[in-house]
Amino acid sequence: MSRSIFRLAPLALLLALAPAAAQKEALILQPPPPPGGPTAVPTTATPALSDDEALKSAGLSATDGTKLIGYLKLRTVSDVDQGKIQTIIKKLGGDLFDVRIKAGEELELFGPAAIGLLKAAEKDPDPEIAYQAGRVLKRMEKIPHAAVSAAAVRAVVKLKPPEAASALLAFLPLSDSEALSEDIRGALVALAAPNGKADPAIVAALTDPSAVRRSAAYIALIEGGPATERIRIKDSYEQLKAAVRKDTDPETKFRGLWSLLHTTREKEFLPDMLAMIPQLSRGRIWQLEDLLLQLAGEHPEGGRFGKPENLAKAKDAWAAWWEKKGGAVDLVKLAYKPRVLGFTDLVENDYRSGTGMSRVASLGPDLKEKWQFTNSRNPWDARVQPDGKILMVENYSQVTDRDTNGTILKTRNLNQPLAAQSLPNGGLVVICRQFVYEFDKEGAQTWMYSRVNPAGQPIQDILAGRRLPNGDTIFITMEQAGANCFRLDLKGKLVGKGITVGKLQNNGFIVNMDNIGDDSILICESDKVAEYDLKTGKAGWKYATTLPTSVQRLPNGNTLIASSNQNRAFEVDPSGDVVWEYKAKDGLQVSKAYRR
Repeated sequence: MSRSIFRLAPLALLLALAPAAAQKEALILQPPPPPGGPTAVPTTATPALSDDEALKSAGLSATDGTKLIGYLKLRTVSDVDQGKIQTIIKKLGGDLFDVRIKAGEELELFGPAAIGLLKAAEKDPDPEIAYQAGRVLKRMEKIPHAAVSAAAVRAVVKLKPPEAASALLAFLPLSDSEALSEDIRGALVALAAPNGKADPAIVAALTDPSAVRRSAAYIALIEGGPATERIRIKDSYEQLKAAVRKDTDPETKFRGLWSLLHTTREKEFLPDMLAMIPQLSRGRIWQLEDLLLQLAGEHPEGGRFGKPENLAKAKDAWAAWWEKKGGAVDLVKLAYKPRVLGFTDLVENDYRSGTGMSRVASLGPDLKEKWQFTNSRNPWDARVQPDGKILMVENYSQVTDRDTNGTILKTRNLNQPLAAQSLPNGGLVVICRQFVYEFDKEGAQTWMYSRVNPAGQPIQDILAGRRLPNGDTIFITMEQAGANCFRLDLKGKLVGKGITVGKLQNNGFIVNMDNIGDDSILICESDKVAEYDLKTGKAGWKYATTLPTSVQRLPNGNTLIASSNQNRAFEVDPSGDVVWEYKAKDGLQVSKAYRR
């Protein structure tokens, strides 16, 4: 019998198969958005387990290094056993029910060592594997191993017990999440140089068969030293350089070269990275391009990293530029500040069923998913902040701070928020349908602008808004004639009579806008994205596309666009060529996309 019979059909499919009356009733039963108010009311979610609480649940202590290392070893299996576990996990998707049940029982025999791989399997494209992996995890996780592992890693860094680096390296490929992997990589940086000499386990990992361990070893031996020391650990430096240059995995090699260049400021590594361009993921090319543009000021002729078939030509153009100009480059004196880290953040929604199903996710520079969560309802927007928190506008009634697991850290209840933007001083600007707010870093309201007309005359709603670098706030309304773009000063007072900048689309989707400095904006119209001068309202660059919902001008001069109607996020260069594209799966539609 086919395994598909045992799967739970999504609500959207059930509604599609149900009679029309049942569909209508199902949609009516969806709870309406909670009422919002004109002021923010911060609330905080229930706190997660503390490190001490997590460790206690597993019978561990933050002061017992031996037991902590023992726990990490318990969570670790050999590379051979990892392969066995992966093979059994594939059987979770077997057509026969008995095969799936037996596979689950076999995985349980591996104990805590299988948990990290099972957590990864919960995101498997095969929904049956994902479902069965989740069932096995529920039976196995009698204690919160994800929290215990994270707490153990933090405690090990403080205690620095013997074998700490070795145990962390062994466990790294089995970690429960990307966040824990980052914690382990950071811990290895802290443990890399006991007494000023390179840790032998980390040096040995330079030639480990696992690319994950090699990459962690590169970073650990390069980064973390004092600012005055460009070469942190001199006794392993030549061995490190040789290992990085010999690495056959493009992602791992690039990470090593990138870290070497940024830490040592030695320009010998730039030609190595240029030579890799056709092999690199698009996210790594974005990073490298940002550095090159800050060195050169502009693209050399033929140097735009366009379509994949043109990358070799762009590489040659930059190699020629480097040969001509590289001798004058001084990376030590360069005040380089990365504008692009290679991440692309996405908001995806299901507009078919009315259930509010959604996904917020982030693709890393390797274009692999680094985190995602699906527990938010009707997210209109989500922006990752410098501190790693996600600032979200959701459910047509609130602005939240969430972590990368989707846990709500703070909630502000507002009336129909459309967009939120954090400020350099720690404050916040929120654009709503009829209000614009500014809050200080403590959450207190600084000012509020209202579109409500005291005389009772109708005033068109706000559709989008943005804070400019000079401190002014602009917003665009629904007016069909006359001015539709207005400006507020630093105190929230309306400046002038406004200008006309085209027609922002109003088709049921929440759209965003972007600014290009203080003088220009990019907006989403029904049939294009377009740039407008904020002084004259004159149209500039434009790109024809159907119902765009998100737009962002990138540092390389390209434009990132998302369209729910087309279910895609894509990057176009100034000439209009599409150089990169992403499409959502599982019935979701891309509504917002941001590069950082």
